[in-house]
Formats: sequence, C-alpha cells, structure tokens
Amino acid sequence: MKRVHVLLFSVLILLLGITVAPLAAQDEGPCPQMGGTFTFGVDSMIPFDPLTSNSDWSYYVITNVFSMLFRIESGQPVPDLAESWDISEDGTVYTWYLRPGMMWHDGNEIFAEGESREVVASDVVYSLMRSVEDTGSMLPADMRQVFESIEAVDDYTVVLTLNAPDAIIYDKARGLTMTPIIPKEAVDFYGDEFGLHPIGSGPFEFVSYSPDEEVVLTKNEDYFIEPCLDSVVVKVMPDVSSAMIALEAGDIDWWGSVLPGDDYDRFNGDDRFQIINFGCPVETRITFSVNQAPFDDVRFRQVMAVMKDGQAINAALRGSTHVHGGGTAGPGVAGYVEDLYDTYYTYNPDLAKQLLDEIGIVDTDGDGLREWEGENMVIPMYSGNSAPFPDYVAAMVDAAANVGLTIEPVITDFGTFSATRNNGEWGIYQEAGWCGEGGTNSLWGEGGFASPLGYADDQIFEWLAQAAVEMDEAAREEQLQNATKRIAELYWDPSYGFFNIFTVKRSYVKDFFGGEWTLNLVTEDHNVWIAEDER
Repeated sequence: MKRVHVLLFSVLILLLGITVAPLAAQDEGPCPQMGGTFTFGVDSMIPFDPLTSNSDWSYYVITNVFSMLFRIESGQPVPDLAESWDISEDGTVYTWYLRPGMMWHDGNEIFAEGESREVVASDVVYSLMRSVEDTGSMLPADMRQVFESIEAVDDYTVVLTLNAPDAIIYDKARGLTMTPIIPKEAVDFYGDEFGLHPIGSGPFEFVSYSPDEEVVLTKNEDYFIEPCLDSVVVKVMPDVSSAMIALEAGDIDWWGSVLPGDDYDRFNGDDRFQIINFGCPVETRITFSVNQAPFDDVRFRQVMAVMKDGQAINAALRGSTHVHGGGTAGPGVAGYVEDLYDTYYTYNPDLAKQLLDEIGIVDTDGDGLREWEGENMVIPMYSGNSAPFPDYVAAMVDAAANVGLTIEPVITDFGTFSATRNNGEWGIYQEAGWCGEGGTNSLWGEGGFASPLGYADDQIFEWLAQAAVEMDEAAREEQLQNATKRIAELYWDPSYGFFNIFTVKRSYVKDFFGGEWTLNLVTEDHNVWIAEDER
C-alpha cells in the first residue's frame, strides 16, 4: 500500500503574490486580520443538493457548506474530512482515514444548538451510494464506470473498491471531487427540498438563500481550522455589466463567474484588482435532443453546425478571451484535436441548405420558410439568462433565418433551463463548460451529463471508459482523441470555439486561491481573509 500524504504548498504564496498585513494588525487567530465578510457575485445559482446541482457557481456554496473527503488545489488533493488515505498498488482500493471530531452544523431543524453529532464513516458511505444509486445524479461518468463497493470498516475508516484504477479520480469535477458528505437525517427530513436547506460539516454554515438574489453563510466555529472570515455573501447578478460596476465600486469583492473579454483590459494592470485564470479553455457549444427527429439525423445536426459562423460569433461575444478550436477538451488538455473546428464546423450556409434539401425540409410555398411535417419549421432554443448566452441564441436566430429555418428563443433562469434539459425537451440547448482532462468523459461517457438528451454511442462509450482507467498518458491521449473525433463526426455538439475563463477579485482579498468548480476558502494550505484597512 502507498500512503498519500498531502504537503503544504508554500510555493503558492510566492506564485500568488500574497501580501501580509503589518504585524501590528494581527488579531487573535490564524490570519493577520480576522473577521469581516467576503462578498462575491455570480451570474446564476440553483439549489445546493450535490446530487443534482450542475452549476459551477452553486458548487462554490456546496464546497463551503459541506466537507469533502479531500479538496483540490493546484491539481493536488489536500486533506479535509479524510486526514490521509492508502491506495493499493493496483490502484483499485482506497482506504480513507477520517478526521475525528468533525461535527454537523447545529442550530437548525435537524441538529438543535449544541446537539449535533460527529461525522462518521457511515455518512461517507451514504453520501457516495446516494449518487451511485441515482442514475440521474451528478456522479461523474468515470466514477460510475469503475465503482465496485464502499464500506465503513469502523467509525473513522472507509474502504472504496473500484473494478479498475480511475486515472482522473483527483481531476476537478471528476472522480470523487464531486462527492460532498451529507447527513442522511437532513435528506430524509427535507426530501426534494434538501438543496434549499443544506446542512454539512464544512467551514461555513448555511444561513439563508433568497433565489435570484443572494446566499448568506456564517463561519463554522467547530471546523477543524478556524475560518478567518466571519461570513460569506454570494450575490446573484445576471446583469454582468452591472456586476462589473459593483466590483469596481467595491460592492462585491470578487466576480466569481466569467469575466467578459471586453472587460479584461478594464481590470488588467490595475493594482486594485487581480485577474485569476480559472484553469483551462472552455468550449461554447449547442446540444440537441438527439433521440428525437430530426435531431436524430446527423445531417440535420451538421446543418446546425455549418449554418452559423461560430468562431466569428464567439470572438465577438468573448473578446480577448476567445480561443479558436472545438471539442470538449481545449488546447493543452488531453484529448484536444487541433484541426477539429476547421474540419467539421467551418461556416458554410450553402452546404446547410443542400443538406436540408436532402432531408426533405424544404420551402414548398415560396414564403422563404422551410416546412417539416407539413408546417413551417420552428425550433425552440433553450438558454440561461446570464450574459452572453442569450446573445449566442440571437446569433443562431439570424443564422437559421438565412437558411430558411425559424428558431424560437426560450430564455429562462438557469434552474429552469437545467430542468428543461434534464427532461430532454425537444430542441436546441445553448451550453458551455466541462473543461479539464476528464471533461470529455464526464460529459459524453455512458451515464454522463449529456445522457438526458439521448446521447449514446457504444464506440464513444468504449473509448472513454478505456481512457478513464488508462494510466499511460500517451494511450489515454489517443483514446480521448478518438472519442473527440467521433463526437465531431456525429455532430453531437457544434462548437463556437473556446474562451478562457478569468475571474477578478479586489486586491484586499488575501490568500485567495480562486474558484475552479470548487471554492476553497479554508484549507490547510490557505485561509482567505480581508485586509479591511485596504478597502
């Protein structure tokens, strides 16, 4: 057995350029200045049940309310609920040693003030099995494919057995990185509304959630590390231009959603702000209800790809953050195929018209509109309401009209959009995300995030399943590229191109790592604090 011990990455202090307040400002506690509220903005948010939440920004709350077995920082696991863990030589058996004394948050309907209980191994078993047994859960495809069993040996020891090694078990938003530990009592009590009343054992306790407005968290006095912050407030700000004004005015301390490309230069080079790279280029794409006609015809999906000038649209909407290319994996990520966009998604409206004629979606009455099943073809296109997604939809409306099709925008809050998508409603979906090495697997693998829309292909599933357990980097690269090219050949997700995700914070927010799906405000490596005298 090899024991995983996680080191303190002191080099991060140098890399991040962290400044420390003068010694005279030192309050009693682990940080130069204790207390204060960290307020940040995001463009959307949905309830906080880890089983169903598919929002990066909601996971910012989830990963502070709940403990995880481990947390990921700079691509490396750091301890949280698990103090350490053993891995068998063949990479299939993980033995997790839990930290004694971790307590569920109290002062709520489940655990009255002073009447909490300890988080134990059976809670870890329950949390993982809840995701394994629910086929619609957010459990990543790689973990679902290799999961064999999980057992509580005693109150502080958990044994996880896989049927093959998981090459991306520590990759962000893959493997076990999306398994917060939750109390069964709370799920039993709240049922489907558990996400509105999250109770965990993380560094901050849930206080309130006003949908489409804000979330309030307060420090957990019983966490194994004392948080330097007193509270965290998350503002929901779908009007991104207003959010940028709020950031500049100091009304929010960090913009945790995507920094618009046009605003990059606004903050870059200004000592009052720090721009943080999210980690990898992200694709913007459209997906479809592929198990329903005519989206079940690859030619129709190709029409959706070539009728639009995706790269021009993406460059216009993403500004300096635009990156040319296509595929779930972006430049520098395993599985990236350099010429993918130019091979499959190049703008060609004449080809789109030719393919529509072949399919039989034609204009029979000369009004310029093509008919399908005896009626003018009107396609709903679903999108969340945060910028710039509605603008992508507007561009698609124009592109469709140019080839004789009508697209009807359906712009909603992100929660409604997610529910519509998960129900597999007929139409087009405006999407983005799933970057990182495991993104292709998590999105397109068997049981992956794309499955509610009917995406299924045995060859793609086989390649991605092999890649998830392949420890040889070159072999895994080949398998991922094979899957990527077949996904393109089937026109599963016509691309607009990539964009770099940048977030931006005020410089008085110290020891801040940034957000990459999870938001680690308190770990053994760092503890976020506010230099109030610099506001």
